[in-house]
Parts: sequence; structure tokens; C-alpha cells
Amino acid sequence: MTRSTPVSFNIASIQTSGSLIAVGLNDDGSVQVPADYKQAGWYQKGPAPGEQGSAVILGHVDSYKGEGIFFTLKKVKPGDLIDVTRADGKTAHFKVTDVRMYKKSEFPDQLVFGPRGGATLQVVTCGGNFDKAAKSYESNVVVFSSLDSVT
Repeated sequence: MTRSTPVSFNIASIQTSGSLIAVGLNDDGSVQVPADYKQAGWYQKGPAPGEQGSAVILGHVDSYKGEGIFFTLKKVKPGDLIDVTRADGKTAHFKVTDVRMYKKSEFPDQLVFGPRGGATLQVVTCGGNFDKAAKSYESNVVVFSSLDSVT
């Protein structure tokens, strides 16, 4: 598929959907996440979902205000579908291949953001134990998927 801005996503298996905003990098070089815990973001410095390469969508698991957009992401299973609707009117359908959790200190940047062959999509949120002193989770949940079809 050619590049087109993703506008929304749907993960039917966990009844999660929403609009997408573009995110980039923070001043320290880390990847931005949306300020709103109910909003998902597409990493615009990488491929758009459906393009060759690794597209990435990020969002919060929760906040002190409540459940975040990806509160149930860890329940996604291989074989589930992730649908991404794009500005060109096409919907890219991705089939989940794996769900993994990584310590933030051991996050596999290249595996998540680097090319893995074909058009892939990774969805990332926080997970694991919550460090109250640091006010953050110790790990990240990563859902890996590959383009299955386009409508």
C-alpha cells in the first residue's frame, strides 16, 4: 500500500477502537505517547499501517483517572485482527502473530520499530508491575501483527 495517514483503529476481540493522532519524538529522543490516556497515537516517523516496514501505534494502559485506551491490550491473542482505517478510505487488516512483554530497560527498539519483512504493525502500551516510586510501569506489552488483507 502507498502511504496514507491512519485515522482510526479497531481491535474487535477486546472491543477497543478509537481515532489515531500522529506522534513523533520527545526532545530526549524517546517516542512520544498521546497526552490523553484515552487516545492512541501512530508513530509518524515510521511507515503508515499497510506500507512496507514496521508501523507502530502507542497508547496508555491507564492513568490515575482510569482505564486507558489499551487497558485490555494484553488480552489480544495470535490470530486476532487489528483493523486500521486510513485517510485514503482503505482499511488495512492485520493478523496478530505474537504478544510479548519486555522490561522497559530491555525494550527491543529495533524489533518493534525496525523492518521485519513485509508490512507489519506493532501496538505498544505499558504493562507488568507498577513502580509507585517512579510512577510508571516496569514493562511494555507489544502486540506484533502482519498485514493480512486490505478493503
